[in-house]
Formats: sequence, structure tokens, C-alpha cells
Amino acid sequence: MKTIFITGANRGIGLELTRQLSSTGNQIIATCRNPEEAVELMELSRDSHRNIEILPMDVEQEVSVTKLAETLRNRGEKINLLFNNAGIIDWRSMQDIDTKTMLRVYKINVIGAMLVLRAFVPHLKQTPEPMVINLSSRLGSIALRGRTELGGAIAYSASKAGLNMLTKQASIDLVDDGISVISISPGWVRTDMGGPKAKYSVEESVKQILCNVDRFTSGDSGKFFGEDGEEIPF
Repeated sequence: MKTIFITGANRGIGLELTRQLSSTGNQIIATCRNPEEAVELMELSRDSHRNIEILPMDVEQEVSVTKLAETLRNRGEKINLLFNNAGIIDWRSMQDIDTKTMLRVYKINVIGAMLVLRAFVPHLKQTPEPMVINLSSRLGSIALRGRTELGGAIAYSASKAGLNMLTKQASIDLVDDGISVISISPGWVRTDMGGPKAKYSVEESVKQILCNVDRFTSGDSGKFFGEDGEEIPF
């Protein structure tokens, strides 16, 4: 049994990660900004034989992240696997987006992930072969831009490119702690972010993600993969 920490667990991919990982007997620490509003997550927790713990954490607020990290550290919590899943999207182009939104997308998608990763390093390095999975996107691949029909989404694309750099640099900085850090794109998923016409259901996407995570080793640290398990160029 592993202890698995998930951000943005109240909906979409985060909720489905919680569902599938808890069903195999793992201990899940499911975090979101407002647990009292996370109806589906609360229902899942009630049905999970007590192996899901829901805790409040807002990745946009450093004090919220550090407070939860301290709480878990004080009770001796160890984390085997951390999913940096919390994120937001804005589809507007460079010509249309406002700077306030651009800053917020970056703050949540990149800085929020960095704050979580940094705060929970002490919990991760107490376990054998700890791993951090950063939920990225093919839209964050600089090499692939120009080979897609999707335009716009300048804030989201730039933030996911930044997240990929966080993955690469953290994999270098944390090598002595034995922590692997990997980016993975979940594919185009039918969520609030992906829309109803997306290729994969949430269940299909998460199943593929977890199949990949099961085969990842420390040799994959610092790399970027697709839901199909193929490496994506940065």
C-alpha cells in the first residue's frame, strides 16, 4: 500500500485519480481548495472504507501549502507518490488575454506546483523510490507547436512549458534525495477544461496515466511523456 498525495482532487482527472488509486487499497490524501464544496469527492470518501482523507489546500496560497505540509510532517506522514494535478486553463490568444489572467494561470499551474513539490520533499524522501508526477499537456511542448490545429491558449501553453522546465530542473535538484520527477500529458480529456468533444473519457485517461506510472523508474526522471507512454519532446 502506498500513500498518495493528489492536488485538485475535487473534479476531473484529480477526482478520477483518487477513485482509481483508492480502489486498489492505497491511502489517498486528496486535497482541494474548498472540501466542503467537493460533493463527489466527499461521497467517494464515504464509500472508500476510510482510505481517502480530504484536506484543504489552495496551491495559489503559499501559506496554505506550507501549513498542510507542516501538519502532515508533525504527524509523521510519508508520501510515496505525489500528483501535481491542480491547474486552470484559459483558451484566449495572445491578442485577447489580459495580464491578470495570464499571471493567475502561471501562478497556479507553475508556481503552485513548485510550492507543493518543495513543501513535500521531506515527506517524499522518507519513502523508497518516491515519485512526483506533474500533469502537463502537449500544448506545453515547444517542439510540437506548429504541428497542431489548436491555436490560442497562450497562458496555458506557456504555463505548461514552464511546468515542464520545473520537472526537468527539479529532477536534477532532487536526484540526491532519490526523488523522481516526471511530466505526463493526460491527452485530450472530456473534462470541464477539455470539453465534451475530447478524445478520452476521464476514466480512460487516468487508466492510461496509471499504467505509465506503474512502469516509470528513476531513469525516467526529468522526462515528458504522453498518455500513450511515448516520450514527448520538450
